[in-house]
Amino acid sequence: MEHLFTDIFNMSASFWDYFRNVVDILIVAYIFYWSYNFLLNTKAIQLLKGVIVIFIVAVISGLLKLETLSWLIKNITSYLVITVIILFQPELRRLITRFGQKNWLVNDSVKESFQLDELVNAVFAMAEEKVGSLIVIERNTGLRSFVESGVVVDSGISEELIRTIFFPLTPLHDGALIIQEGRIAGAACYLPLSDSKQIQKQHGARHRAGLGIAEDTDALVIVTSEERGEISIMVNGKLLSGIKNSDLKNMILFFMNPKTAYEETYNI
Repeated sequence: MEHLFTDIFNMSASFWDYFRNVVDILIVAYIFYWSYNFLLNTKAIQLLKGVIVIFIVAVISGLLKLETLSWLIKNITSYLVITVIILFQPELRRLITRFGQKNWLVNDSVKESFQLDELVNAVFAMAEEKVGSLIVIERNTGLRSFVESGVVVDSGISEELIRTIFFPLTPLHDGALIIQEGRIAGAACYLPLSDSKQIQKQHGARHRAGLGIAEDTDALVIVTSEERGEISIMVNGKLLSGIKNSDLKNMILFFMNPKTAYEETYNI
């Protein structure tokens, strides 16, 4: 009987060791997959590919016992970690920030904390009239420093006010309008510019600034183009162009919902 309990205990221990190893591998695989997707549209992806090539060459040189090549790679890799940290600094900062922004525990309530219809109607009108606009909606990451870079407004949301702010040649039209806690917090705000490959020739400075804030924070950004009257959304570091009027409200609700805030359902 004693041997039976010993065998059962050993089998149980082996099972939990196996289970722990599987969970460990899955977590690491998910982190690598998520990190790769995040870096996919940045310049850092080219450097990452170079690091992978060096690693593969190192493995091959070790298997074939190519001593000179192994010595060269060993000396290169001793400085590689520091080089990667220096060159990847912007992407690493964004990656860590984005990982911290991800909602692992979410509540069931959908918070419509601002006058959504007023906002949507203003965007429709500006797109139809080909008025350029850049609207940033705060989610989890605070945008106070960006608000303070412009003109503090602290006003309720209304279609008329938004359209007046972005009317051409008015003092506040050039810059971003930022919405915090259901109110227009600031206008003519300065945003960081993105160097992502998602930016095409037809995209202007507003798209570059909108994608820049969407990369650095978890903000939801809406842009209307003065050249084409096109509506675009930037969120989770992604640029979604050609948004239809019928989809805009549902997309805002989707990305403002804590349960779906970081999903990538929309493939425009």
